[in-house]
Amino acid sequence: MYLSTRSGEKLTASQAILKGLSSDGGLFLPESISKLNFTPDYFDKNYVQIAKDVFTIFLDDFTEEEIDFAISSAYDKINFRERFVGLKHFDGVSFLELFHGPTLAFKDMALTVLPFLIDISKKKNGVDKKSLILVATSGDTGGAALSSFIKSGKFDTVVLYPDGGVSEIQEKQMLYYTDDRTKAFAVKGNFDDCQTFVKEIFSRYNKKDVLLSSANSINIGRLIPQVIYYVYAYAQMRKSGKLLEGEKFNVCVPTGNFGDIFAGFLAREIGVPIDRFICASNKNNVLADFFKTGVYDKNRQFYKSNSPAMDILVSSNLERLVYLATGKDGAKVAKYMQDLKETGRYEISDSEREFLKDFVGGYSTEEETIKAIGKCYNELKYLIDPHTAVAYDVYNKLDKNGLRTLIVSTASPYKFPFTVAKSLSLVEKASEVELIKDISAHTGVPVPFGIKKLMYSKKPTVLKTKEQIESIVNYENLKVEISVPCSSANLGVAFDGAGIAFGLYNTFGFEQAEEDAVDGFGGKSFDNNLVLKAYKKLFEVSGKDYVPVKITLKKCSVPSSSGLGSSATCIVAGVMAANYMLKNLYDKKYLLSVMTMIEGHPDNLAPAFLGGLTFSYLNGEEVVSRKASLAKNLKFYAIIPSANVSTKSAREILPETCSVKDAVHNLSRALNLEYAFASGNVALIKDVFDDKLHQPYRFPLIKGGEEIKSILEQNGYAVAISGAGPSLLAVGTRDGVEKLVPKNAGGVKWKVKQLKVCDKGAILR
Repeated sequence: MYLSTRSGEKLTASQAILKGLSSDGGLFLPESISKLNFTPDYFDKNYVQIAKDVFTIFLDDFTEEEIDFAISSAYDKINFRERFVGLKHFDGVSFLELFHGPTLAFKDMALTVLPFLIDISKKKNGVDKKSLILVATSGDTGGAALSSFIKSGKFDTVVLYPDGGVSEIQEKQMLYYTDDRTKAFAVKGNFDDCQTFVKEIFSRYNKKDVLLSSANSINIGRLIPQVIYYVYAYAQMRKSGKLLEGEKFNVCVPTGNFGDIFAGFLAREIGVPIDRFICASNKNNVLADFFKTGVYDKNRQFYKSNSPAMDILVSSNLERLVYLATGKDGAKVAKYMQDLKETGRYEISDSEREFLKDFVGGYSTEEETIKAIGKCYNELKYLIDPHTAVAYDVYNKLDKNGLRTLIVSTASPYKFPFTVAKSLSLVEKASEVELIKDISAHTGVPVPFGIKKLMYSKKPTVLKTKEQIESIVNYENLKVEISVPCSSANLGVAFDGAGIAFGLYNTFGFEQAEEDAVDGFGGKSFDNNLVLKAYKKLFEVSGKDYVPVKITLKKCSVPSSSGLGSSATCIVAGVMAANYMLKNLYDKKYLLSVMTMIEGHPDNLAPAFLGGLTFSYLNGEEVVSRKASLAKNLKFYAIIPSANVSTKSAREILPETCSVKDAVHNLSRALNLEYAFASGNVALIKDVFDDKLHQPYRFPLIKGGEEIKSILEQNGYAVAISGAGPSLLAVGTRDGVEKLVPKNAGGVKWKVKQLKVCDKGAILR
């Protein structure tokens, strides 16, 4: 069971994970903790096995199967491409590298698993509410939270960070992982302002149909996974002989919010033989002063430093350690926290200071941080980031007490290129991207994949006021615009199995109304409006209270019966809008199943919804879908006639049976379809477009279609019918299709439109 640090409120682990903060604003801690049994064979365990041991201790109401699911979902090759953590050993000191996850910071170690812990906790407690994750960040937590929750697809996530208070790469990383459900907003002020605002929202949030949670380390679901890497580091140091049986070691942790170092304290509580905790601060040295004086005083100047993730004056997780120091006196802790809120300071007693005797505080100035990076690289040939440099500098200033020290390396040096480049005396440049290249060339340290993909990302900063953010998290603006791209399906032999999304959009506006209404659809019947039908369908199948809506067609680039997925644009938009009105209650997989229920097959829907080249099929009632890569050299064209072909006639003309020979022909070519598009081999694409079961019957319905197909194939293009309509899809590697297609063929007019692949799918604004 878990207790509040202020009132003794008692919850299970899953309930504490869901609640985040206790009702009185306190933090949760386990009532009691069991020990790990470090037998000689324990040190052969890998990271995943140790994760299971730690979760079994702390997640008191989780089953073994639930723990296994959470671990396998988070600690995989997608999140951790090469390794979980790294350990670099030098004389008397080891560096614990916690930057091998998707966002190259230690927050990944916990945040990759948190969505699954929350989802399991919801199911255990019968919670059928929309989940909203609200996060304040000084840099790294935001990117890690967004990357983790966007992967899960089951949560709305709002991250707040101080405008101008994070590095360019940190901001690029946060913005890279944004979409219609994961948002990153800049806020005027510093991190403490962001964190205080988040706590205020938690204290007064009253949306009964929304479960508000946090991904900050104030949530024990975020804190517990951080214990794992201390246990793993100890096991590895024992296995390598860096530590002997019975030998203790120190940990030195760069910290601002005190979560990472407190996770080390919990590791000692379960048996890891840590002797001393070195709390390393930057110029905002409120923690260093606290451990020297017993006085926590935030009444001081706030500094923006070159180790921005530590630019914090209110260290939330310290409350957990103070609670233990008071002998678990919740009333006393509540008084301390009230003093901090009202006066900006509190002072602990002498006996409480004695409890903290194993904590040593130190700090590093900005100049010392820069020198520490250079010293570490010049003497050890090891490149570190500014936060790790703070720890390294503090470590070098303190008495070593004869024990090995484990320095927690919290982020990749490439996340802070200006500071790292300065420490290496490299020429200053305006762009972090150029500096990253220079650092790699100078040191030979490869630029990690997680940085490479950000280097040319150009999503703009989104600055919001507190009032605007309140409106967003309270879901007060039930008004949305959705753009859905066209999609070409039935790619040759891949009938009802694959499609590609292209950048022609139909855009719809949705606004909560007193009664249903549609506008901008011309003379089309209200009763037969496919967007409205799709909108209603999600409410019908989910059993949720219906929200009347006004639907406006704002832009139509995909005319009906064109063969470019016009019905898919309507269905995707309608279902997405209904989910928005339900506060994004459902994940993408469920929404796609509802869309398919309406359309009957997912081939046009999946790419329009998800983007790119998408394979999909029905397995019973479940829609199975996945995205595949497309070669960059390919060029796509829609060749569109003025005459329509109805979907009904395109279906009716198909024979009821086919020959075994034709079926084998199609199947043999279907095996090559994905490789053909990934390799950009037009001859192979032409071969997989050679369909024997459908297009030979449909081409005669398209006046002039066979003539145009012949012309384009003779000029090196692969050609197929797009969907069930009259348009043709031409694929090649050269420009100039418009010069080859006759303006009149088969007695109808033809026009050519070059298409750009839409990799993102439907866009919600």
